[in-house]
Amino acid sequence: MEPKPIFSFPKMHYATPYLELYKNLNGAGATYTERSEHADTWMAKVHCIRGPVIEKATCTFLHIVNGTVNGSPGSISRFESTAYPANPKIPALFVMADINETAEMGRYLVFYPDLIIQDGQAHKQEKDFISAALKSICERHNQDFEQHNSFIAGRGVFGSNAGECGMMGFFQESDIQFLEEMLVSIPAIYQKMLSDYTYEPANDADFAAMHAARARLIEWMITESLGTKIMRENSIPLSVIEASSFPPVVKY
Repeated sequence: MEPKPIFSFPKMHYATPYLELYKNLNGAGATYTERSEHADTWMAKVHCIRGPVIEKATCTFLHIVNGTVNGSPGSISRFESTAYPANPKIPALFVMADINETAEMGRYLVFYPDLIIQDGQAHKQEKDFISAALKSICERHNQDFEQHNSFIAGRGVFGSNAGECGMMGFFQESDIQFLEEMLVSIPAIYQKMLSDYTYEPANDADFAAMHAARARLIEWMITESLGTKIMRENSIPLSVIEASSFPPVVKY
């Protein structure tokens, strides 16, 4: 029997601006699929868009109801979006927001937006642009961007391919308005980044760097990601993780 979500966050409409952005970027070449899976204690729905500009982009809703979260009885609802551009020179986008409730920790929210660097280059301009945009939203809500950003610095996230220009924080339900503004603003921020910077066509070395980065990313997702650990705790198959988070093509 498919379980019913027990939290009102994150909301389904958060996916709308992301899916619209990915469809618009890919234009007439966009293809769309929707995939749903469930068991007694979990359910997942993955929206996937593929095309010539954004090779793979997803919006995923995952709900674990009366399952296990970090070894403690608990429930979780998560929204995640990833976007992998076909050009290795363009940083990928990652956004994750969830609410957790466990017997050990009580109820709390987690939020993590960032870039994923595909070609191993510095991309300082894009990183600074994303940080400035997120910091502006933080300031409107009396949130300390530098403190939230420091939590991801030097942690080797995404196999050390994280842009580390976003933020990671633990929040309370009183912070939902702040998180909602972040979530609905990020697609426009990412779109402006793409329009403000010129990206040359990639060469063989760029694609080789991307494939190496994606291989490290896959290894990290399987062996180190806390999100993957929680999914394994609840017997959620690797196919769900692959559909929602994995890059479109991995070569070793």
